[in-house]
Amino acid sequence: ATDNSPLRLGKGHACEGGIREPLIVSWPAKITSKTKSDFTVSSIDFLPTICGLFDVSFEDSEIDGIDFSDVLFQKVKPKREAIFWHFPHYWWGNKVQPYSIIRAGDWKLIRRYETDSLELYNLGYDIGESTNLAADMPEKAAELNQKLSDWLHSVNARLPLKKEGRD
Repeated sequence: ATDNSPLRLGKGHACEGGIREPLIVSWPAKITSKTKSDFTVSSIDFLPTICGLFDVSFEDSEIDGIDFSDVLFQKVKPKREAIFWHFPHYWWGNKVQPYSIIRAGDWKLIRRYETDSLELYNLGYDIGESTNLAADMPEKAAELNQKLSDWLHSVNARLPLKKEGRD
């Protein structure tokens, strides 16, 4: 029902066709029109950005995400070591199964809980995620998998349970 080519798969899936979408911001009095950026933003970045734009402090609170307002005003991009997704659910029957993801630069690692497997992609060369590099680059896969584990632990993420009727 969906064709997100050259991205693979669609809504809810761990592949880029399921999680990547454009972000359009319009603020004619402040932001230059037709400005483009390749900076990766997540919904967790909206709160700190809006607070930053309107000088609202949230220093006493732990806030996920980063303020990306400098990107909007064509200044220096904020530093982001990695961005994470955690989807510990079954959805749409069994079509979408639990996963966690880390994206660090062009590297993307998907941990699939149902199959206890890893997928490693270099999105700079393979935006369609057609070649899983995990077996060819085990050190890179292990490095990203450890960072993903550390993040999951730091946010006290609940890991998925096997769906009833499964081993």
